[in-house]
Amino acid sequence: MEKETSISEDKLIEKLNQVAAFVKKKYGIHIRFAEILGKRWSYIAGEKEDIFILPLTERIKVNERFGLITDRWEEIPERERNNLFSLLQRMLKEDE
Repeated sequence: MEKETSISEDKLIEKLNQVAAFVKKKYGIHIRFAEILGKRWSYIAGEKEDIFILPLTERIKVNERFGLITDRWEEIPERERNNLFSLLQRMLKEDE
C-alpha cells in the first residue's frame, strides 16, 4: 500500500525541490532532503539525478523530523548557509 500525501506535504516537497534546484544552480552543490526515522534518513525531496552514484556524505539535521544530505555544504558562503538554514527551519516548522 502506497503512502498517501496531503496537499500540504505536496507543497512542502515542491518548496524543498525548489530550494535544492536553487542551491544546485547557484553553487553546483547537490542537496537531498530526508525525513529522519530513527537512524534511517528517508529521501523526500531534492536531487534525484544519480541518486545512487553521487556520494552525498554530509548529514545536517534541520529539526527533529527533517534533515538534508549534501556533498559540499561548507562551500556555500557562511551567510548564505545561515540564511538557507533559517529558511528551511521556517518552512519545516510551518509543516508541523
